[in-house]
Amino acid sequence: MTLVLEMPDSWKNLLGLDAADAAGRARQMLVMQGYREGRHSRGQVAEMLGLGFHEAEALLKKHGVEQQPTFEELEASGECLRAALVS
Repeated sequence: MTLVLEMPDSWKNLLGLDAADAAGRARQMLVMQGYREGRHSRGQVAEMLGLGFHEAEALLKKHGVEQQPTFEELEASGECLRAALVS
């Protein structure tokens, strides 16, 4: 898939996109946002960006990208905590 994105030069500067690697940086931003939203796993992030798993981990950490837990994951954690407190 080819995606053409037009934007003013001022936006390019604000987004940290230089002419040399604008496409790669934009790809990173899209993939990381998908990860934040829970649409991609860490392994998929690595694959989409052509990185090894640990390189992808470092990139996500560098940019402070965290995946928010789902309601089900939070509920399961709460149940585990309640069970541990009752024991």
